[in-house]
Amino acid sequence: MNNRALKVIRTRETPNPNALQFVLNAQILETGNKSYSSPEDCGDDKLGQALFKNSAVKNVYIMKNFVTVTKQDTAGWNPLKTQVWNTIDELVDVYPSEEAGKTAHVDVSDFNSLPHEKKLEAIEMVLNRSIRSQLAQDGGGVDLQGLEGKEVLIHYQGACENCPSSMTGTLQHIEKLIKQQLDRELVVKSV
Repeated sequence: MNNRALKVIRTRETPNPNALQFVLNAQILETGNKSYSSPEDCGDDKLGQALFKNSAVKNVYIMKNFVTVTKQDTAGWNPLKTQVWNTIDELVDVYPSEEAGKTAHVDVSDFNSLPHEKKLEAIEMVLNRSIRSQLAQDGGGVDLQGLEGKEVLIHYQGACENCPSSMTGTLQHIEKLIKQQLDRELVVKSV
């Protein structure tokens, strides 16, 4: 698919008033996500670099068939929304497939006896099957940063990164699902 065939078809508001999801007419990223908080994070990604040329852009998050752009608190969406839309239409491309980071099924019947690496795999498994698709619908995501004792460390991405509900309801929901599926004593902390 060439660049001209890929287009933004609509925007979708997210729970974060500073983030808009730009929905595309095709999938551009098969697995995983791209999350940029600065032009330096973009590497050779031309789309990310171009979006950050606008000083109002704070974060760029790319997943499946959308690009979520978070703006600075002081910026308005007018005319930024149109500028972002046009930049995406001009530069969006299909990202090359990377080795799928599939998380194998982990037997979590005795989570506490698992070695540390298997515990991390189990948490990834829960995030993949119960949480990430829900967050993606709102233009965001979550990255597992680690496990320290009973504390699961996560980092929000995209629209979730600075969203007020991420620190309350969303965090509680993630913790509830991880406790239900893995260990009642686990707590989830956003870093």
